[in-house]
Amino acid sequence: MMNENMLNLEGEKYLVTGASSGIGQATAILISKLGGKVILNGRSGERLNQTYSKMEGEGHHVMPFDLTNQEGIKTYIDSCLKIDDQRLDGVVFAAGIGGGSVLRAENLENLQHIIEANFLPYFSILKACSSRRVLNDGGSIVAISSRAAKNPDKAQLSYASSKAALDTASEVAALEFAKRRVRVNTVRPEMVDTPMGAAFFESVSPEQQKEFYPLDPLTAEDVANTIAFLLSDMSSKITGQHICLSAGNDGRPIDFLI
Repeated sequence: MMNENMLNLEGEKYLVTGASSGIGQATAILISKLGGKVILNGRSGERLNQTYSKMEGEGHHVMPFDLTNQEGIKTYIDSCLKIDDQRLDGVVFAAGIGGGSVLRAENLENLQHIIEANFLPYFSILKACSSRRVLNDGGSIVAISSRAAKNPDKAQLSYASSKAALDTASEVAALEFAKRRVRVNTVRPEMVDTPMGAAFFESVSPEQQKEFYPLDPLTAEDVANTIAFLLSDMSSKITGQHICLSAGNDGRPIDFLI
């Protein structure tokens, strides 16, 4: 486990999307423990308040908003800045959905639905962060990608495509933002023991999980540790990268087990 004393996010302000559960929730809680201030984003104010109740420190704000409302994102980000008259020091994009079908059963409507949830909001947030009015120089942006961006499984055309688009956008943004010392990276975890990954963990035995992931399956907290590292000055020379959390998997596809 990462030593929290080695990281210092004291007084810095972060927008964490998807903060109502899973990786986003674990990340918001960890940032608070490291002294950072968090704008909690998600669609449900009630669930965001549950995350808030687990956080430490002060200066956090629950600000629900549906990021699929593309036209409203600019106004939403403006409200995140005005709430305490401080610009952001970083963004964690952990919002997203799964789902998909084998290619012959897939359809344009589902593809569009997943792209609208997993990629288009990230594009709008990156565009906003291109302004110094929104994101401080020296800041850090971290997006949650997936093993599927590099090693997609069957029935993942829509999901994997959305994550691959997210990765490519991050590489472009990293190049464009480098002159401001703003870093942009993604984290590509294997299956994570969260509500989104529940179907996988319910379908395989503990013995199969151990064979597939010799270092033990990933938890939301494992991913949050990596995100915190990428937000911190400890990763000051890392940008445009995709950090793979393999848990020891040798690249075998998920359907190897299912």
